[in-house]
Amino acid sequence: MYLTGFCVHLFFIDRLFMQQDHPDADLPLVGKHVIERIELETGELLPPSVNQKIIEGSYSTKLTIRCDGHRVRVEGNPSRWQRMDNLFGLQTLDECVAVFNSVLVKHNLPPFTKNTHIGFRKSTRTEKLELFGNGAEITSIDWTVNHEVGKGKEQSFIRGLSSMQIGRGRKPKLYPDGHTCNWGEGSEWNMTKLYNKAVELKRHLLKEQRRKTNEKSGQLTYIENLINYCEERGVIREEHSLRQKFLKRHSLHLYGRVTESDFYPHLKDIEAAMNTIQINYDEHQSIAHQLLAAGAVKSLRQANTTMNYFTLWQHGADLRETLSSSQFYEHKSRLKTIGIDIGQQFDVSRMCPTLKRSDAIEVRPLVVPDWYQMPVVEQSNVLSFKAYA
Repeated sequence: MYLTGFCVHLFFIDRLFMQQDHPDADLPLVGKHVIERIELETGELLPPSVNQKIIEGSYSTKLTIRCDGHRVRVEGNPSRWQRMDNLFGLQTLDECVAVFNSVLVKHNLPPFTKNTHIGFRKSTRTEKLELFGNGAEITSIDWTVNHEVGKGKEQSFIRGLSSMQIGRGRKPKLYPDGHTCNWGEGSEWNMTKLYNKAVELKRHLLKEQRRKTNEKSGQLTYIENLINYCEERGVIREEHSLRQKFLKRHSLHLYGRVTESDFYPHLKDIEAAMNTIQINYDEHQSIAHQLLAAGAVKSLRQANTTMNYFTLWQHGADLRETLSSSQFYEHKSRLKTIGIDIGQQFDVSRMCPTLKRSDAIEVRPLVVPDWYQMPVVEQSNVLSFKAYA
């Protein structure tokens, strides 16, 4: 069997790290701690070292912000900021930057701006020429898309794709529970991940909401509906984390000089794997449960009795010698209802009696339900936040 129905899905931005240098400015220091540094031999005052400040918004969402007087940096998930969840998120860089800029303004820091002038300079790390500009730089970005594979088929889908390397020889790492697979974990270039979204929501978001004693029941109900929606449709999350080295190699790091479509050609590794692999979902049932489902017996006890004789037949026993004539034909009649004839000699090459169904996994884009609360930048930006202790 094979994957069917795959098409280009609409990606959105999940996590984003950005920074911008203001070499001629004297900006306020923003962080949790600052360390003043002095050159011991000369007594010269060196630029201060400032660590990051964590700020917390609604629903325990967090961003980190830092400014050492010249460089402004923000890290976090703009699609998740001030929201209960991010099953669907912001689709453009401009929307994400608007979220970050609202936080910068409240810290009396200049907003991130687009690069209007670019040039080349020697890298301080590699001494090679690198592209730079007069605006904000993207140092890491996660692009995400949701797939619908069908209820109960999530692990089959992930296991199937985990049998393949993707990209330039990136090997898969399938987690023991079968709900997550990574390619390129720990890479300084890029990492790709597939995981079962309903399981992730249960482990993190639902547990967090239930722990809060002052949580409104409406919010908990919304999360439970979200999990049910993901379970019923078999939602698989696909994530691509593009790191700084990758972004610079492909000139994707200068905000304002790249568009969302410039990233899309680098998000096709999973699509390429889907187009070359065959994955099927097998649903297994015991003989007893097949007999019950077919109405061949009235009770589980009767079903188990017939299954026991089936097992003897499977191991070569001649049931005509084991059972009375009436008993033999009674069990034969039951088993023929599900396509098994114990009147014939068992042939393993001709049957797989416990396999009920084998289906192709059809991959569809996940549809946004009408009750889902999509992100609205203007609403997020007016909500308050605080420093995280």
